[in-house]
Amino acid sequence: MEDREYRESLLNESNSNWLHRDAKKREHKKDRSVKMRSDMRREHHMLAMDNPIGIENQRRHSSKSQCWDNIFDEDELDYIWKWAFKHCAKVRMNRNGTVLPAGNLEKIYKEFAHKIDPLVGPQATLSPEVGGNYFLTPQQYGLHNDSIRPGDWENTLERVPMKDPRRKYTCWKNFIIPLWIGSHHDELDGGQIMFFEERHHDWAHVYNGGGLVPNIASVYKISTDYHADGLKFHDRNGDPKPDEDYKIPFDKEMHKKWCNTPYKRLEGLTVENVFDWVPGNPMSFDAVQLHATNQGTPGKGQNYNAKMGLLLTFLIELDDDLKEEWFLV
Repeated sequence: MEDREYRESLLNESNSNWLHRDAKKREHKKDRSVKMRSDMRREHHMLAMDNPIGIENQRRHSSKSQCWDNIFDEDELDYIWKWAFKHCAKVRMNRNGTVLPAGNLEKIYKEFAHKIDPLVGPQATLSPEVGGNYFLTPQQYGLHNDSIRPGDWENTLERVPMKDPRRKYTCWKNFIIPLWIGSHHDELDGGQIMFFEERHHDWAHVYNGGGLVPNIASVYKISTDYHADGLKFHDRNGDPKPDEDYKIPFDKEMHKKWCNTPYKRLEGLTVENVFDWVPGNPMSFDAVQLHATNQGTPGKGQNYNAKMGLLLTFLIELDDDLKEEWFLV
């Protein structure tokens, strides 16, 4: 079966539930004059994360994670982190103490687009919305991807139905700006962030292989056995991970040097890049790419008390052939 025919067969199956829920919600809406929110989020423009046409688009536009030195100076970093407490429209807190201001990020992006666009790529400016959040955290981030949550997407269907012409984008790139490190040590050590070769073209997930980390503070879906749970990983070239590779032991030297998470959690994964967390040194990576941080450089004993960063998320339009396929189905 050709790729397009195969995607169409998957699409009919994966979309059936969403179409039913979309129609049911619209059918039972009692007051058609209810004032709708005036703001748009990235989810209003996107195909579902499990849509095979969307997955194909993401596969085509994957690329290696990158980091750049000394892009933002101290005055810019000071301005950016304080902006969160003046202009963000909403804030939430995880039970581990992580505070996440969000909203109005399009404005902070536009102020620094002259620096961000050349790094993310020329298509960054074409993203219909720039999402993301600030994060102020006392702890490392465990293994996860940063796509979108299914509930956030589903909630946009009432305003923008699934086949609306505006829904022609998928997740693409995420951009992190480390802003500051809080520590009682003279030497500031923000630890590292590790990016893996594996991309998971699906809804946002936390990966807790072996279930060895208890009480994870996350609103993402949690998987404890990547292969048994049916997760399908791809590499940066869009090639699927062979079934037999999900049980390959992780590199022990890499684990000893950079990680303070259970070894079992990284089973089957391969490191793409390890970058130091340094304020002013931004990073770009695929939105569906697996990544994790540590609590400070292992062995140095200089863990940070807290650190703050800004995550910006960018969408990319469907390629022309995929756009045609999507709106004809």
